Amino acid sequence: MQFLNVYPDRIWATLNAAGNFEGQFNFDLEQYGLVMKDMVCDVIVSEDPAMVGQWKIRLKPMLATDMPHFDKFVSTLNHYVFEVLEYIPNRSAVGKDLPAIKIFFDGIYFDMSGLEPVVQKIPAAS
Repeated sequence: MQFLNVYPDRIWATLNAAGNFEGQFNFDLEQYGLVMKDMVCDVIVSEDPAMVGQWKIRLKPMLATDMPHFDKFVSTLNHYVFEVLEYIPNRSAVGKDLPAIKIFFDGIYFDMSGLEPVVQKIPAAS
């Protein structure tokens, strides 16, 4: 049985006055076989002012849910989004909408049961 798995669904955030993207991270959480669906936490995606082009996702921890190694998960999520997916946020608006980040995660989960989080593919249903 897995100790902890995080199944990300999406990051949805809009540009705020400070130039950061602010919104929500939606995911499912499996801990010791108990699945908590449709979890939501606040997210801020910001560019490092000292290194133009370096972006970082910050998640507000959920006080109601005990999630060991939360900081390691956030670090792995950053690596996956910006290094593996090579996602680059765009501050330009499309039409009349505010500039936004819309990232959907399909078919993956973060296995948090080891020393370091590992991104895994969800096995296809037989």
